[in-house]
Amino acid sequence: MADKIDQTVQGSGHIFSGTGDVHVEHHHYPPGTAPPSPPPPLSAKFDLSRLPTTGSALFGRDDELALIDRAWQESGTNVLVLTAMGGAGKTSLLRKWIDDKRYRGADAVYTWSFYLQGSSGEEQASAAEFFDNALAWFGHDGSPIRSEHNRGVKLAELVCRQRTLLLLDGLEPLQHPLGGPMNGALKDKGLVSLCVQLAADNNGLLLISSRQPVMELNGRPHQQQHELEPLNAAAGISLFHAAGIKGTDKELTDTVKAYNGHALSLSLLAKYLSEYEKGDIRQQDTLRGLTEFPEATRDSLHAFKVMSAYERQLFGSPDLQILFCLGLFDRPAAAEVMFFLQKEGLVGLPNDERVYRAACGRLRKQGLLNKIRPEQPQNLDTHPLVRQYFGKRLSALHPESWRQAHVRLYEHFKAAAKELPDTLEEMEPLFAAVRHGCAAGMRQNALDEVYWLRIKRQKEHYLTSKLGAFAADLAVVSYFFAVPWSMPAAELTDDAKAWILIVAAFGLRAIGRLTEAAEPMQAGLEMGIQQEDWKGAAAAASNLSELYLTVGDVAQAVAAGRQSVDLADQSGDAAGRITCRTTLADALHQAGELADSHALFAEAEKMQQEWQPEYDRLYSLRGFRYCDLLLAGGAWPEVRGRAEKAIKIAEKYLGLLDVALDKLSLGRAAVQEAVVQADLSIISGVAPDLACVQPISGYVEPISRGDERISGCVERIDGAVERIGGYDEPIRRAVEWLDQAVDGLREAGYEDYLPRGLLARAACRRWAAHFSAAEQDLRECEEIAQRGGMQLHLIDCHLEAARLARASGRAVLGLTAEEHLAAAQEGIAKTCYKRRLVEAEEIAAMIPQ
Repeated sequence: MADKIDQTVQGSGHIFSGTGDVHVEHHHYPPGTAPPSPPPPLSAKFDLSRLPTTGSALFGRDDELALIDRAWQESGTNVLVLTAMGGAGKTSLLRKWIDDKRYRGADAVYTWSFYLQGSSGEEQASAAEFFDNALAWFGHDGSPIRSEHNRGVKLAELVCRQRTLLLLDGLEPLQHPLGGPMNGALKDKGLVSLCVQLAADNNGLLLISSRQPVMELNGRPHQQQHELEPLNAAAGISLFHAAGIKGTDKELTDTVKAYNGHALSLSLLAKYLSEYEKGDIRQQDTLRGLTEFPEATRDSLHAFKVMSAYERQLFGSPDLQILFCLGLFDRPAAAEVMFFLQKEGLVGLPNDERVYRAACGRLRKQGLLNKIRPEQPQNLDTHPLVRQYFGKRLSALHPESWRQAHVRLYEHFKAAAKELPDTLEEMEPLFAAVRHGCAAGMRQNALDEVYWLRIKRQKEHYLTSKLGAFAADLAVVSYFFAVPWSMPAAELTDDAKAWILIVAAFGLRAIGRLTEAAEPMQAGLEMGIQQEDWKGAAAAASNLSELYLTVGDVAQAVAAGRQSVDLADQSGDAAGRITCRTTLADALHQAGELADSHALFAEAEKMQQEWQPEYDRLYSLRGFRYCDLLLAGGAWPEVRGRAEKAIKIAEKYLGLLDVALDKLSLGRAAVQEAVVQADLSIISGVAPDLACVQPISGYVEPISRGDERISGCVERIDGAVERIGGYDEPIRRAVEWLDQAVDGLREAGYEDYLPRGLLARAACRRWAAHFSAAEQDLRECEEIAQRGGMQLHLIDCHLEAARLARASGRAVLGLTAEEHLAAAQEGIAKTCYKRRLVEAEEIAAMIPQ
């Protein structure tokens, strides 16, 4: 039976072709019982092992050291962010502060460097490894937390159990570029939750270094963002004097200015001159200008110039071969991997251990290798700019050696991994295999042999559907692109190019990066049509319809939905034909075209019965969409029956999203049942799902402003709050289902679906008179919707906020009921979100004029 379930739509729907406040979740406990006591705080402990030991002396940073001292010692600063260009000395500054043990009074200190994930802005890094390690270190011993948001919230909670210094070095791989479509936003939702939560409540300090500000913290209290200035002349001269460099003050000052006070460049230059030019500052004029790196930025230009001089001096030496090998990686090189390269005779690494160690010692003395870390003494690490330079030089000078090394590393990591890993940690070797395979020009092999078969597990989509790890998935997918996310690598087949565009688009949309998702969706659609891959093109058009709907272009959503149906019919694919009809039906529902929507859902369900006679009702995302329409008509008994059947299928065969959506349908149905039992069956405006709730036989006329029934309705609504708020059945079931649904949506990792659960739970909490908890849900919903440009969710948020403001008698999210209603009405008019017209009219009728 399992093989007959349509697993192409599990948790995805369509891949059938191959900054607001964040709050800790509130749990409900039976009346009269207290919540369990929190676990005791951690005993004092310290882990400083993951902060790189650069070996560079610090000059000219006394003011910054004092700034960190104040942030740690005095109340008022919960988060301190230090920003500067790459190579400015941020890590050396933090290392100095830590080595001087200036964190006195800390109960716990935990450090992490994201530089191990590369320095290129084009790389798609993941914070999964950080959260896995940090959660375990701080004492989380429960089940794995798959939701990025929940990971951040949980870690913040653990951090605050004692006075903690949490130090995150080199955050920029996890940030979008400034000035781009995402304007510096963090890529990982868990990091957003962690930073925002600790900014609001922290008895210690979150200390961050990055090449750019943390945009999510802008405007928040209890945080500082400080930019490090380049070294001034006095600091630069002190650096030169410490290295024994000879020259007049004017000569030294002129050199500092010529290198723009760039700390790494000046440090490397001083050691170079000391080693090869007898410490004479005048010899810096002999260093050649760069021609090989026209793309070098101001961060790297001067450092690359000095590295080029080192390259010429080290020509033919084992020292240079070690540097070339480090350029193969985007993170520290593990001892076992370097041993593998030695054993294979790759890149000319010396086999003689004494020669190898002596070369490493010389490189450390010259500042080209970081100091030995006692925890991993055999691993080799260096500054990201050093890896970047020597990797590019190896690729340019010895392309075959570069390729062969990556080929062998691909095979090595592929063999080292478990055949079908179950956890993110177990998948790390496969992620490395993809990285090296793509670098070797074997992208199609890496896609077919590793990503599709072992990471995705073919149509199971294991990494995203079962683990909810969209950020990790996108980090891997990025290696199959020449330009993320618009141009797949040339060596992929045409079918693979079209498919990888769909995968990237879907992942970007799932984590709320809607602006970025549009380009690969459109490109995938055009490529599918060009190749006459009607199945893939239908998937792309269906995804595009959903994207348009989420961002608030309802007319475009309907148009793309119609196109997806036409393309799916051309493909003849049964699953695609059903899915695309429900996509169009959902768009028509939001457009207020209820009759056409009902007809399409009925058609899709008939096709479902013909395709899979043993499953006579739509299930998965298709079934959830139909339930959404049925709930809008008050058909909660039918929805409950459908969802009870669907969840059994989802729990047995499908993914996290499918289970969570079925729980959401059950919760919403239970809320409607409670309202009906409270004798409110013809009162509209009671919840997002309950506009025009009426007996199932037919619709009633909307209540208009001035209707004499309004005053009586309001009295009945107010009187029902006490009855419904007593946790009587079925409201108790609704609370349980909706809590599980929200948790499940977080775990599934689909940020564009999470607002649906938050809105439904906010309505339930409002009816239970838990106004503060309802506002928390709305605040998170608003933050997600604003960050992702999710206009329809934002409109729904304003409508529910207006209801909550009216019920609670106070402003919600800083606005009155009238102001929320006005914002919703404006949004409805702009987006053609006609489904909500009646609700807006009825809420207006309930607000006193």
